Amino acid sequence: MSQKSPLRLGILGCANIARQFARDVKDSEAVSLVAVASRDLAKAEEFGNTFGIPTRHGSYEALLASTEIDAVYIPLPNSMHAEWTIRAAEHGKHILCEKPLGLNRTETQAMFAAAKAKGVMLLEAYPYWFQPQIAELLARLGDGGIGAVRTVQASFGFTLANPDNNIRMKPDLGGGALMDAGC
Repeated sequence: MSQKSPLRLGILGCANIARQFARDVKDSEAVSLVAVASRDLAKAEEFGNTFGIPTRHGSYEALLASTEIDAVYIPLPNSMHAEWTIRAAEHGKHILCEKPLGLNRTETQAMFAAAKAKGVMLLEAYPYWFQPQIAELLARLGDGGIGAVRTVQASFGFTLANPDNNIRMKPDLGGGALMDAGC
């Protein structure tokens, strides 16, 4: 039986969420973090040193042009998701894009059209699809194990330590409660 090679992944940006992602993926046998890009090469160098990523680029374009990656993770501000997802697809890279995928229906449809045109996978980094408790909930709902569901009430929230400087609070970058926690 042959062993599959790990997916060679590049990270497009050095945001805080990218740090969490790199920390959690760096020991994976299925994924190999091989490149990181920032508009500031020094940031990419520091990020690469921290997470053992061998190749660092001083532009997003350079990472997308690289033949050493199969896929990209896009943790950029929400307002940049569509542009860089479409560019990644045009370079034939599979894409894992942070949520929300796009700021509106038109952007999101264009993103999926670009991915389809190049035959690449586009997936929103929405963790609930892959969490075991969700699979269990769906199984219980499906087999009637909890009876007929008539009403669901839920709430979700968190405190931002420094809201004045947090990207989630910047509407011009696609921030806001609906785009962050609401999706």
